[in-house]
Amino acid sequence: MLELNPDELLNLTISFLLPFFRIGAFFMALPLFGSRLVNARARVAFSFLVAVIVTPVIDIPDYDPVSPAYIVLIAEQLVIGFVMGFVITILFQLFSLAGQLAAMKAGLGFAMSNDPANGISVATLGQYYLSMVALAFLGTDGHLVMIEYLAESFNYWPIGGGFESQKYWQLVLLGSWMFEKALLIVMPLAIAVLVINLSFGIVAKASPQLNIFALGFPVIMLFSLFFFWVMLEDFLDIYLLFFREVTDWMKGTWGIQLNG
Repeated sequence: MLELNPDELLNLTISFLLPFFRIGAFFMALPLFGSRLVNARARVAFSFLVAVIVTPVIDIPDYDPVSPAYIVLIAEQLVIGFVMGFVITILFQLFSLAGQLAAMKAGLGFAMSNDPANGISVATLGQYYLSMVALAFLGTDGHLVMIEYLAESFNYWPIGGGFESQKYWQLVLLGSWMFEKALLIVMPLAIAVLVINLSFGIVAKASPQLNIFALGFPVIMLFSLFFFWVMLEDFLDIYLLFFREVTDWMKGTWGIQLNG
């Protein structure tokens, strides 16, 4: 008959809670899993399952659960889990920002749609890019890769390692990368629209009697839609390139890498 010592059961519960808080915060911040589309109970159950798998293979120091220091440890795990999930949020928002910038360049900024995941109204092209990157993220097993990085984070950020501001400041600097890549995606469309506007301006100057502005708006819109259709063929390659840059950043800046 299986007998459980109360002290052993208490130690097992304590050792499980700290990884569970980090993993739970990770899934709260991870796109798709942390959105309104996923039930909170399902998210907690999945975090519980991952914590059960991860806990036996990591080192957890002994701490008194009835002490202020344990509360600090819980806060530490919540922050680290949120930071790990926020890295992929930046990747998703990169494409959302690119879609919004492209919509303004194409004259489609007025076309808004409701985002059911976040409960806000965004540009339709931004929502389109978000849907595409979500499918690419799941289709290429990006969520499984990030769970592996989460498990490896217990080696880079061990429990009780404390708060090092430099690690979190590096995440803030990643925001500049997001704006850079979003502008890089939109740059071909922006240059093409600029050339079209200059061409219509020359025609309007040469023939003032023509109503160029009434003709220019639908032409630019049709050209922009054609551009999005052409870009659709290379969307997966663009996503994989940026996802690889994110993982390389985690390896080079944080030192987190996978064995395989």
